[in-house]
Amino acid sequence: MKLICTPLTLETMNLLDTGDYPNSLLESISLTNGEYQQLWESELIDKINAELEKMIDDYEDESINTHEDLKKSLYILENHSIPENQELARKIIKLNKLAIDNNTGLYFFF
Repeated sequence: MKLICTPLTLETMNLLDTGDYPNSLLESISLTNGEYQQLWESELIDKINAELEKMIDDYEDESINTHEDLKKSLYILENHSIPENQELARKIIKLNKLAIDNNTGLYFFF
């Protein structure tokens, strides 16, 4: 399963590694194979990786969890679309904004 998520509290963020967190304190998007393919083909992940020196990739878990990097990723997300699926882009932007508002992070479990 491909998942993008944002913990709503710092405590939940700290529990992500253990998997012992309340689901009610995690906003997430489970990507279908088609959505995942659309995301990759949009080159959005490549732009985030290059700008933020991240390694979001198949079989890699990665996070964006500093305020500065979350602002940069939000800028990239808002200025680079997923042509085949604007709704997916809006959902990821929403998660990024939640991470900024809650001072947590944006997590990619691919």
